[in-house]
Amino acid sequence: MKKNKKSLLALLLAGAAILSVGCSNTPQLISSSEAAAPSSDGAPAQSQPALSQSYSFTVGTSSSGGSVYAVGAGLSQMLTEKISGLNMRAIATGGAVDNVGLMSRGEVQLSLNASNTNYLACNGQLEGMDKQENLRGIVSLYPSVFHFIVGKESGITGFDQLGGRKGAVGAPASATDLYCTDVLSYFGYDYHDRKDVEAVYANTSDATDQFKDGHIDWALFPLGVPGSAVLDLSMSGKIDILPIEGEDRDGLLKQFPYYIPYTIPAGTYTGFDSDIDTVGCVITLVADESVDEEVVYQITKTIWENLDSVQTIANSLTWMSKENAVAGIGAPLHPGAERYYKEIGVL
Repeated sequence: MKKNKKSLLALLLAGAAILSVGCSNTPQLISSSEAAAPSSDGAPAQSQPALSQSYSFTVGTSSSGGSVYAVGAGLSQMLTEKISGLNMRAIATGGAVDNVGLMSRGEVQLSLNASNTNYLACNGQLEGMDKQENLRGIVSLYPSVFHFIVGKESGITGFDQLGGRKGAVGAPASATDLYCTDVLSYFGYDYHDRKDVEAVYANTSDATDQFKDGHIDWALFPLGVPGSAVLDLSMSGKIDILPIEGEDRDGLLKQFPYYIPYTIPAGTYTGFDSDIDTVGCVITLVADESVDEEVVYQITKTIWENLDSVQTIANSLTWMSKENAVAGIGAPLHPGAERYYKEIGVL
């Protein structure tokens, strides 16, 4: 009889525990012993992080032909596979500026943004937008390096020869458009009002085609290194890459502190046997502040505990390191990311 009473008490306590978890309003991490099911040979299966309730998030990226989209799609798939209860779906968008608007309207919950866009959005300096109080950083992923491409037949050998020439500046109001505005303004050009260079609004894929067809003389491609569009164009032997170097690079970085210096190694592209100094910004993963702290903590932790897998998504992600974890991120950290970085000594 005593044995039966003990069994009944154990069952009641177990049921209460299950109800307690099921009624919780906050996500809880299920322990590895609860999350792992036994394999067919009776050994415990490898455990993985698991949330006590399901979450589905839409992740803003960029145009489908760009490296940001590829990284966002790969990262979303990896995190969905690694964290039980999490479903992340990457979508093509107009780029970082578009992502800020989508997030402000609740249409995406996470996005891959350029660091300059984060900075401008958080400081109320994005044209046509209010100050974005909701934007929170998770991790710096890789530098988007400025490849300022010119056609050899154009005769352009420096930025002082761009006046009146036609070039691709990205999609309207995209991050590339912002980069072009900054870089060309430093060199004295204004394609918005004065129109002293002829701007063609085109995404990476369209700009590459227009370059091949001879419709434009120059283009700015902000890409991870190596960038597929530049790899493709360099095979023709008909392009040059204008360096941003020396005093010009120092001056540009002083004027626009959200950019970083970068040197493209010799041999990265066909026909370029010397290092190329330039600048870039950092592509970052950000979230709306409303995304639960525990979810972002698990996302951040899973990225860093599976860095080898993350870096197979794209070569550019080999830049990731604990030292660069939040480099140039341009936005306040999400509390979930901040908690993890404090745990591992990054902060």
